[in-house]
Parts: sequence; structure tokens; C-alpha cells
Amino acid sequence: MKILRLLTVLVIAALTFAACDDTTEGIGGSITNKIDNINISNSAFNVTTKSIVADSVLSRNNTGLIGKMKDPETGNYVKGDYMTQLSVLPTFSVDTLDYIKQANKGSIEADSCYLLVSYNASYGDTIAPMKVTAYEMTKPMAEDKEYYSNYDAFKEGWVSENNQHWSSNYNLSNTSDVKNFKIYLNKEYKNKKDGKTYKNYGSYIMQTYAEHPEYFKTNYKFLHNVCPGFYIKNVGGTGNMAKIWNTELIFYWTRHKTINKDSTAVGIGYNRFDGTEEVLQLNKIENDTENLKKLASKDQEKCTYLKSPAGIFTEVTLPIEDIMKGHEKDTLNTATISFPRLNNENEDNPYNFATPSTILMVQKDSLQSFFEKSKLADSRTSYTASYSSTGIYKNAYTFQNIANLVSAMYKNKGKGENWNKVVLVPVNVITTTQGYTTVISKINHDMSLASTRLIVGTDDPDKDYTTDEKTGKKVASGPIRIKVIYSKFKEE
Repeated sequence: MKILRLLTVLVIAALTFAACDDTTEGIGGSITNKIDNINISNSAFNVTTKSIVADSVLSRNNTGLIGKMKDPETGNYVKGDYMTQLSVLPTFSVDTLDYIKQANKGSIEADSCYLLVSYNASYGDTIAPMKVTAYEMTKPMAEDKEYYSNYDAFKEGWVSENNQHWSSNYNLSNTSDVKNFKIYLNKEYKNKKDGKTYKNYGSYIMQTYAEHPEYFKTNYKFLHNVCPGFYIKNVGGTGNMAKIWNTELIFYWTRHKTINKDSTAVGIGYNRFDGTEEVLQLNKIENDTENLKKLASKDQEKCTYLKSPAGIFTEVTLPIEDIMKGHEKDTLNTATISFPRLNNENEDNPYNFATPSTILMVQKDSLQSFFEKSKLADSRTSYTASYSSTGIYKNAYTFQNIANLVSAMYKNKGKGENWNKVVLVPVNVITTTQGYTTVISKINHDMSLASTRLIVGTDDPDKDYTTDEKTGKKVASGPIRIKVIYSKFKEE
């Protein structure tokens, strides 16, 4: 009977929630007298919000950012560099070494070698001239530790300005379906271990393979004995950024095969190594930190921010005690909260950063561990919400039911200064298909260029709307409120 009653409560509460827009007044009394003497009530409470500067985020991604841009709305500069290692297949071989020697008077040489940097998205002015430098790493970055987006590869000794490096000028005005640019590694390369000089980096790879094919059997041996990876650094230009999905090391060679005394077959081939999930790719993000701090404090009474990569998050203080006061023995069926977005001042600017597509709500004290432990939103203490431009809650991020979170926070009342605080964070959600079901398989920090302003949450009862300073018009309603529905059995 108790199970039946509980199910009845949940069903009624769900129906009640689905039937209402902004209020549930009058609904509870009309239906609950007929079903098991259940009382349903509703209420709403203001929440408070503020911006917090992210400083850095866990750099655990399979994509990189390269370039430098200025956010046209806030004036904040953001710069992206990245480190990439290269993976080797255990079946790797250059099986025509003798014929390559014939083409190069007894020497094993590569005709050309380059890094092919492929991107699947670009931001800003695609014709802006940019300059990039690829540094060979001093040593491979270890896979058994976590790296944050403010890591300093030079300061930590993973790479040095004195290391062999190669530069390239490029822009992103590639109109083909395959978008990329090249960093040629064709100047003489001097091996820092033995001091030997090679025609180019490709020749170094090929001759090392000829002498030590065992170095190419595993990624670990390859990284520690042949190629520790490359640090790709923006060294010039402002105006665009590219989102890198793959970096490849490619080298071409010529082979000659003698058919008879008067005939030689000439062939051209190549080999490649890719950056893959089996090895590290790490973003290095530089924001104008002082400007971010000014934004977070200056506009505190007007709005809060969501900015990526590694920019600004929004902290939310939930009125847990107010929600539960007088309802300690009731069932908290639903708790809905929506965070309305403020449009950009110049919404039509083609260089505006995109609005974050998905955000994560997570308890403030669990923010770091959520990503370090590769957790997924569990709908108990963490949730995701997608930006919606239409519907009841248009131009907003809406969390439909965080009742479990409210209950969990109430149980931990007073345990730490952040017991009633959550943080909103832009994230990238990766999904996989299992049979006919699509499930979330990974949640990472959003490392794309994204930015938006949210209506600020306040407990000021007189502040109920936001006004555009230029037009004087009301642009969004407020305050931000969490709407809850309770249920309980009538005492007999």
C-alpha cells in the first residue's frame, strides 16, 4: 500500500507540473481529494548568482585550438596553443629501404616532411594572416598526471625555445571540404641525443627506423626514443582561431628499383603518424585574466557570464533552507529552474562568439573532481541542460527537475561554506549509440570559443526585470526563481 501511495504521489506531481506554466494554483485541491487524500502545493524562491573567473580547466581533449582572437562583445583576448603527441601502429614499416637507398646514392632520405594540421571549425576573420611555430618537445609529457589549460610547457621543461623548431605563415581561407595547413619540417635537423645532422625531420625518422625498428613497436618506445611530440604555438597574428581535430606527421620518399641494366622503376611513397586518443593532445589557453576579473565584478549587478574556453562560470546559491522550511516531512516532487540569456548588444556581428550549446550544473566543491574522475551527469547531484531558443523557456537554459539535488544539499546543510552552491559550466557532451539508444559517454570542458550573458539572480524583491541601457526597454523578466512542487498525505 505504501508503494502504491508513493507512486500515486509521483504521478500526480508529474501531471501537475506538466499541466502548468508559471503557477500551479488551484490544481492540487481539485484532484487530490479524490485520490488517497494527498495534498499538493507549490512555491517559488529567488536564487542568487554571480560570475567567477575559471582561471584554468582540465585540458583533457582530443582537439586543439590555435590562434588568437578578441571577443567583440567583451574585448577579452583569448589565445590558443596546443601540444600533440603522435601514435605509431605496431605494424608500422618502411619496407622499401633498399630501393630508397638506390634513389639517394646509398642513403635513406625523405624528399619532404611536414605537419599537416587539420581543423573542422574556424572562428573570426578567415583571411587574417597568422604565424605558427612547431617546437619539438624536449621530452614526452607523462600520461599518468592531469594537466590544466594554464600549463606552461616551457617553464616545466617539456619544451625549450632552443629546441629545433619550424615556422609557417597561414590563414584559414581554405574553401575546400578538407581544411588544413602545413608546417614544413624540411630544414636540417640535428638530433639532440647524438648530435647527428639529417637532411630533414623525415630523414631522421626513416634512418632511426632502419637502425632501431624496435623503437616503432609501441607508443611508449616511439615517444621516448624517437619523437616526444610537438608544441604548436601561435607566434603572430590576431583575428582568427582554428579548432584542430588532427595533427599528422607526413614524410615522402622516392624509391628506385632496377628492372634490368637499361631500366629503372621510379616510385614515390609516404608514411604518416597521427595524433590519436591513445596519446596526449593538450590545449594551452591564455585569457586576459585581468579583463575577465573586471568583467566578473563590473557587471555583477547586471548579468553573469558563461565564457569558454577557461573563461568565466556562473555560481548559483540555491535557497535550500527556504525551500525546505515547513516542508521537512513532505515529498519534494519537482524543482525547476531556468537561466535566461541576455542577447548580445550587437547580435548581428558575424564575429560574435557562439552561445554555449550545453552547460553542466555541478556542486561547487565537486567541480574539479567531476572532470578529473571523468564523471557523467547523474541527475542527482549533477545535471546538463541545452540552450533553447524556442518554447516556454526560450532563450534560456532550463533544468527541469533538480529535486534530488535540493534534497541532497539539505542533508548536507552546513557542511562546508559551499554546501548550497552550484556552478554552471559550458561543456562538450559526447554521445554514443547503444542499439537504438543514444547515451552520454563523456563530458569535457567546452574548449570552443563561446560566450553569453545570463540575467543575474538576486534576492532583492524590488528587482524584477533587466533594462537595456541604450533603449531603456525591458529586455528580460526576472528574478531567477526555482519553482518547486511538494506533496504530502493528509493526516487522518
